[in-house]
Amino acid sequence: MFSKAKYIVLLDEKNREVVFKEENPALNSPLKRPLVAKECVKLKADKVFAPHGSLCYPSYRILKNAKVKIFVTEINDIITTDKLKKVTLREVMYSSYTAMMERFSEAIKRSQ
Repeated sequence: MFSKAKYIVLLDEKNREVVFKEENPALNSPLKRPLVAKECVKLKADKVFAPHGSLCYPSYRILKNAKVKIFVTEINDIITTDKLKKVTLREVMYSSYTAMMERFSEAIKRSQ
């Protein structure tokens, strides 16, 4: 997932080369998805590829306000094709629900 990826990677689309790679700062953060979105904006990404279920509303707003193009991917999607889907409100709602359920699960685990 967007927020659970081991690395944040920036690619040069023309040369198909990695131009930046760092460990994902969200891995140890309680606000995983928004932190990744902020990092993408900070790194001046012009496109973000977010796996299905990983783009909650706060992340969506951060990226949209920065005019970053957002695409939703599925397992085995090839990000260099024109067949990628642009994010929809339905995807953002689903991802937000997923994020809330993850937080509830983490809270329950901590309380046991």
